[in-house]
Amino acid sequence: MQAVSGALAVEYAGVTAIGHVREHNEDRLGWVTLDGEPPYVTPPAEHTIGESKANSGIGFVFAVADGLGGYGGGEVASGMAVEASLAQAQRSLAGGGRVAGTLRDAFNRANHEILDAAITGRGGRKMQSTLSALVITPGEAHLGHVGDSRIYRRREGELDLLTADHSQVMELLRLHIISPEQAIDHPARYALTRSVGGDITVRADVRNESLEADDVFLLCSDGLWSKVTSSEISKAMDRSPAEACRWLVDLALGRGGDDNATAMAIRVRAAGQRPEAPQGWRRLFS
Repeated sequence: MQAVSGALAVEYAGVTAIGHVREHNEDRLGWVTLDGEPPYVTPPAEHTIGESKANSGIGFVFAVADGLGGYGGGEVASGMAVEASLAQAQRSLAGGGRVAGTLRDAFNRANHEILDAAITGRGGRKMQSTLSALVITPGEAHLGHVGDSRIYRRREGELDLLTADHSQVMELLRLHIISPEQAIDHPARYALTRSVGGDITVRADVRNESLEADDVFLLCSDGLWSKVTSSEISKAMDRSPAEACRWLVDLALGRGGDDNATAMAIRVRAAGQRPEAPQGWRRLFS
């Protein structure tokens, strides 16, 4: 569906599927507008298609999380990660909070919620999750990221990966210990170096990018990006967000579907204009 808010207009949709092998869907996706409506988070169903229409004069927040299946309670952890981060972001940003600080607070809140739930028996004792979030405000896109879910952007036909996987295999690649070909089937490809709920504190990667009309973003779990190519992701972004998500998830499931697969696509129809930064002495009091 299409959401319009003044000069900022986006169209978005999401699809999550359990796949052919897993017993539970440990992926979650969700979004919230900054107009006071409660966040939308996909339920723990086998296959969910989420589409929404919203209006906001401030912006939108999108999130994807993938629970770690090896520790138990992955579906609880991912749901809490999305719910807690969206709620925290909405409260802070609607109240005028700065986006970078808000994203860090949102990840810390999600981390605290998961740890507390594990301690009090509301899930697996060591349950953890990835979490990738995208905040769209007039003229800007802000990203927060922990784990190996991903955020892509296509602009003027060029596809860019905007996040870096926090995994052991990625560290081996960065150190040139293994080659990209060896990384494909390396036993450490699923071992994360950072997660939400894995420690008392969490360190999220936070960055901001300019926002332009016709930008298309894709948030996805590793069960999707590991089964499709970059060229296929770029090709899918020619479609509407709903069609792109369905096509990519179906493609991933058709190639084995041994993991949950989740995709959320956002197309920017109108980017709006970034507010001018305060100059001189006014900046001290902004």
